[in-house]
Order: sequence, then structure tokens, then C-alpha cells
Amino acid sequence: MLLALIFGVLTSLPYLVPHTGPVALVAFIPLFFMDKIASEEGIPRIWWYHYLAFLLFNIFATFWIWFVSEVGSIVAIVLNTLQMSMVFALYRWSRKVFTRRWISYLFLIIAWLAWEHIYFEIELSWPWLVLGNSFATSPSLVQWYEIIGSLGGSLWILLSNILIFSLLTESDGVRVRRLTAAACLVVFLPIVASLVRYYTIDCESGGEKIEVVVVQPNIDPFKKYGVLPQDKMDDAMLSLVRRVITPETRYIVTPETFTFDMDLDRPTAHHSFVKYQSFLEEYPNTNLLVGIFSHRIYPTVSRPSHSARKSGSVWYDVYNSAVLMDAGDIYSYYHKSKLVPGVEIIPYERYLPFLSKWISGFGGSSGSYGSQDEMDALEGNDGNKVGPMICYESVYGDFSRMAAVKGATFMAVMTNDGWWGDTPGYRQHFRYAGLRAIEMRRDVVHAANTGISGIINRKGDVIIRTGWWEETSFKGYINTNDNLTPFTLYGDIIGLVAAYLFLPFTAVVIIAQIRRRKSKQQGHL
Repeated sequence: MLLALIFGVLTSLPYLVPHTGPVALVAFIPLFFMDKIASEEGIPRIWWYHYLAFLLFNIFATFWIWFVSEVGSIVAIVLNTLQMSMVFALYRWSRKVFTRRWISYLFLIIAWLAWEHIYFEIELSWPWLVLGNSFATSPSLVQWYEIIGSLGGSLWILLSNILIFSLLTESDGVRVRRLTAAACLVVFLPIVASLVRYYTIDCESGGEKIEVVVVQPNIDPFKKYGVLPQDKMDDAMLSLVRRVITPETRYIVTPETFTFDMDLDRPTAHHSFVKYQSFLEEYPNTNLLVGIFSHRIYPTVSRPSHSARKSGSVWYDVYNSAVLMDAGDIYSYYHKSKLVPGVEIIPYERYLPFLSKWISGFGGSSGSYGSQDEMDALEGNDGNKVGPMICYESVYGDFSRMAAVKGATFMAVMTNDGWWGDTPGYRQHFRYAGLRAIEMRRDVVHAANTGISGIINRKGDVIIRTGWWEETSFKGYINTNDNLTPFTLYGDIIGLVAAYLFLPFTAVVIIAQIRRRKSKQQGHL
């Protein structure tokens, strides 16, 4: 239990304390010692101990989910822990089959990376604690994410822990020297390469310097709809913009869901849309990227989509949208695609329709929002394109990169982190945007309703940041870029390869287990 506690502290530390990412390179060692002791002393039911270890990791790092939903936090933490523990259980199972430990270690790496990769793709998705995110506050050490992404960081962490643990438990002199050389190479080579890249990259190359305005309206999310009049919120937001806007401002960015109830087929009938357009007539070179709850009504009898809801005889879809508009009649929009389970989407509702009533009974959503299949890039009147990452879409690197593929020259995070209160949650979310900046080499504008808002450059460094829970706005500059990194072009290759290898490798383990049992039975005969 002490080893479980040490593991929980070490693994969660990089998510809670800035610049402690390297701790993750040794954080799994207590877990390996736990497994070693259990195997040597024949301790039964060790699964509960490593489940406890992963449970502590999840609680320490993401306890703040509780402030959004008590039931939701328990479900998220318990299920996330269960998945981590099952992956480690597979590794322990393989250790009983293979006499060569390196094969089991290889299986652990493949299984863990495959799980992280798949976790990004499914509807019941919560990849907040992907191991590679441990370096969110240590961006200078992971500049090579532009090649292999955050799962490359997960691979680095697993390899480092395995090599250092093997070194600590090895007594043969020759093997100790080999393991020492391998561990030093694996730990320090990526750091040196990253630092060289960090200090040589030019953050102003490849594009132009443009002026942006970011608004942090600081509206209590629990009073946002139905309590505070939308007209007053619009006036307050535009007043914040007026404080800092200039004729050279190209883009204004607001948080997600700032206004609501816009009909996508009749935007000019929406009061906020008309007010924003009237304001932009004073600044014809400026684009406004605003978060809107939108909807679309379908004149059909049958259900037009699995997320559509019915009101009387009418079907309609609800979207969490980013709308880009200027003073003209042209506007474009993107609908959030990575939806929060239980809040914005009922996972696998089309296969398990009873889940809607069950989840809504616990305070969750009664239906799913509409969504898009891919991240989009919205084009402004200056020819630049912005990739809008709505809320925790900024955690999904392989998904977000599609905006850069489609021509986005910078990225924008539009979020409302006030639900979590003054906890590590919003700080973690802010710094994850830096990992996306590195992967795509795009500057990121981060607009949060209650903070933190800011600008992050393509090296992952924070250039401007606001405080928590303050009404403010600021003007800053970003550098556009249209070059494509290897990660942007090819995506999460490491996770994809691991996912393809997982089933064949598991089959090998099963076959080896069957042969092992047969040989034991023949031995008894």
C-alpha cells in the first residue's frame, strides 16, 4: 500500500506542480517493485493493490471533476482506473507466460500505447491522463512531439521506467553496464535533442504577425443561461473588446457557448448575431470567432440523425459551435466533435437507447449534441484560417491536427473552465494547449470564460496569460504558419502501430499460455 501511495504521488505530481515532468520518467518504478515483491512472495490478489495505485493517481490528478458532477466524477475516475489497471494486469499475465522479461515489457508498452490511442477514438473518451501530457509544463523537453506527438511522450516514460527499474534490480556487472548505457541514452538523448530544437526554432518564420484580441467575460457558468440577460452579456463583452481593439486587429476570440439559440439557417434572426455584425461594421478588417449554442431544424418526419431530438412534430439538432463572422454576409462555423460523455453525448445511445434516461436520472444530459466528423479550419477575411478547438478538444492532438492539414495558420481554444472552480483542472487544460502548439507548430489563442486565457507560441511557451476569475480582455500578437510538421502530416503513428500489434501480440501470449499448460499436464502424466 505504501508503494501504491508513492506511485500515486509521483504519477500525479507532473499534472499538479509545474516543471516536474521528468518525475514521470521514474514514477512507475514503485509499481514494478510492487509486482516484483508480489511475485517473489506469492502475495495473492495483487490486482487490488495496483488498482489502488492507479486509483490514487486518478484521484490526485483529477479530483476537481467532483465540482462539476459528484456522480460523474466517481464514474470517470473509477472507469479510467479500471482501464489502466486492466492494461497492467495484462502485463502481469504475460510475465507468467514468458521467461524472458523483455517480452513482457514489450507487451506492456504495446498494450498501454494501444489503449491510449483507442481512448482518443471512442465515444466514452476521457484521455486527460495520457502519460505524454505529463510534460505539459515542461515544453522545452518535448519539442520532438512535432514528430511523434504526445504518445511519443508516453513511450518515452514507459521505456525510461522499465530501463531504470531493470537497472535497479540487476546484479550482473555486464548487464548493469549495458542497462546504464541504455537508460542514459533513452532518458537524456530526447532531452538534449529537444533543447537544441527549442533554442534554435524561429517562432516568427513561415507567416505574418497579426494582432488578436481575446475576451475573458468572467460570467459565472451556473448563472449563464436563464439568469443573466443575454443583451447585457453581449454589451459587456463588446465593451471589453472596445478597451483594446485597434483598426489593425484581425481576430477577436471569445469563449465557448457565449450566446445561444442561433438557428444555423437563419443567423440574421438571432439578436446577438445582429449586434456583433453591427459592431464589426466599425472594424471591417476584423473577424469575430464566437462560441454559440446553435441548432438546426429539420422538416422531416423520420429522425434525420442519431443525435436529433423531437419537439412536437419537429426534429432538431443542438450544437456547441464556433462561428467565425465579419461585417459582411458571409460566416462559417464548426460544431464541436469531441463531446463530453454524459454531458454533451450519451455514449453509444443509438445502440443502447435506455442510457439516455439512466444518465439524465443522475443529472446528466437527456440527449446528445450534434457534431462533425473532423476538426475544421475557418477562413477569415484576411485569408488566414483558424482551427477552433472547443473545450477539451485541445486534449486530442491527433484529431486537432486536421485543422492544420486543412490550412489553419493558427489555433484557438474556446472554453469555459469555470465549472471546476479554482482547482488544477483549468491550469492543466491551459497548458495542454502548449502541447498542441508544439505538435502542429501553430500559435494558440486560448479564450476561457473565467480564465486562464492567453497566447501560447509554437514552442509551447506562454506569451500572455490572464488571472483566474477576472473580467478582462487583452490585445496580443501571433505569428501565422502554414508549414506542416511530420505529426501534422501523419498523425499518431506510434499509437496506431501499437493498436495493430496489440491483438497479434495478445494471441501469441494466449498460445504460449496454452502450450505452457499442456506441457505441465504432460509433465504430471
